Amino acid sequence: MKSRLWLAVFLCFAVGLALAQAPGDLASDSHYTLLLKNDKVRVFQLSLSPAQQVFVQHDHNFLMIMLQDSEVVIWRDGESAIQSFTFKKGDMRFYFGGHAYGIRDDRTASFSSITVEFLDPKVSTWGYQWQSGTWDYSPFGSVTPVDPQAKYMNSTRLGDIVVTNAQLLPGDSYPAPEKASAELLVPITDLDLKAANGQRIRKSLGDAIWIPGEQKSRFVNADSDPARFVVVEFPPPAQ
Repeated sequence: MKSRLWLAVFLCFAVGLALAQAPGDLASDSHYTLLLKNDKVRVFQLSLSPAQQVFVQHDHNFLMIMLQDSEVVIWRDGESAIQSFTFKKGDMRFYFGGHAYGIRDDRTASFSSITVEFLDPKVSTWGYQWQSGTWDYSPFGSVTPVDPQAKYMNSTRLGDIVVTNAQLLPGDSYPAPEKASAELLVPITDLDLKAANGQRIRKSLGDAIWIPGEQKSRFVNADSDPARFVVVEFPPPAQ
């Protein structure tokens, strides 16, 4: 009787483990909310309560933007789900597609982030590495500004696109792209941006807005508080 009981427990454990390791579909997972979709990107917001986790397939390279200070466990298929990572609000990390990734919130606070999925496989960290003098993949990470009361713009190239982590004090401006580039704007704080062409952008933390290339303009922080956001710039195709 005991052997049968232990066998049943073992089988339940094995089945549960297998199910836990089977990756789900990103677009249909209940923890992910689709914010924006076009021929360049899919943008999702991920929300996890304490003790919750997700394990989904990512077919495309993607960028994670943290919406709050947090500590979560992140692992890739085939890895142990034990390594935790500490993030600050506004931190970004780039991950390669073609794998399933898991995220688990072991803390008492909820976790929230933005996932920007790039449909073009050329959006990558592949490039010339001046440190080694060779072409290779480079690590990518962008951290929050050190001084919360200073203008800040840190840009990184991922293939042809440019990702900028920005902070504007009241009255500070963000320049228009040199070319007629489309832009994805992800607020890290509530935003009130005023454009030279009269356009006004009022968005909240965790939103996403697509700005077509023909609407390019310089934006000014019209709020009384610092404005923090991420801009992903997509240049037009080469002629």
